[in-house]
Amino acid sequence: MALVSVHYRSDQLKKTVEILLAVPDCNGEFQKPLSEYPVVYLLHGLSEDASSWIRKSNAERYALERGLVLVMPSVDRSMYCDGVLGQNYFTYLTQELPGYLEKVFGLSRKREQNFIMGFSMGGFGAARAALTYPEQYAAWGSLSGMVDLMPMLFRLDDSVREEFPFLAAEAGRIDTTPLNPVNLIDGEKQKQLRGYLSCGLQDDLLICTRRFQEASERAGLPNRFTYVPDRGHNWTFWEEQIPLFFDFITEG
Repeated sequence: MALVSVHYRSDQLKKTVEILLAVPDCNGEFQKPLSEYPVVYLLHGLSEDASSWIRKSNAERYALERGLVLVMPSVDRSMYCDGVLGQNYFTYLTQELPGYLEKVFGLSRKREQNFIMGFSMGGFGAARAALTYPEQYAAWGSLSGMVDLMPMLFRLDDSVREEFPFLAAEAGRIDTTPLNPVNLIDGEKQKQLRGYLSCGLQDDLLICTRRFQEASERAGLPNRFTYVPDRGHNWTFWEEQIPLFFDFITEG
């Protein structure tokens, strides 16, 4: 597996950004053009960065075994949202970055070859990306993700309002804002989009996935939900789930 660190100036973020790519080469050679490999975007959590996938999990080895290209961007504590200090992280993730990687590395943008998954904050970002643009992704995943922001209103104190004003501003319309993933559920638009959502039963954010499941089932979406006993909001759980998500997307 080749691990590539890419630095380039992002128009949407108005700064130089780093992306990590894990590419399944074999003894320094590729078995086929990069355009033929499935591409998986892995989104990190609030207190992490792209390197956490490599440092804290075996995602690279799991990808090599299944012939996947991994794309791991770093987005600070942006919640993958636009309008953060003048920077558009959501547009960067869903539009600019895929276009850049297609031009520079030849990565495919075909729907059937693109997937997106994240943990915690990354699950929130993956949900919004896939549900907003189901024509871009064949499947998506959330591990312990904030896929329904309603429960977060109970934690909306002054510190949260100060750090995440772009989310706090939506509190008054939490049932309609497109920043809340559960509001993006559309049974007709997303009927071909498969989701894998997993959460530990000891996770404080469990209610988010539970509420999302209820809405998902009402819409008849083809999502798979997995709940694991004795697991919390940590890498012990996420490490176990990464190969299961990879199997989910490769099983068709």
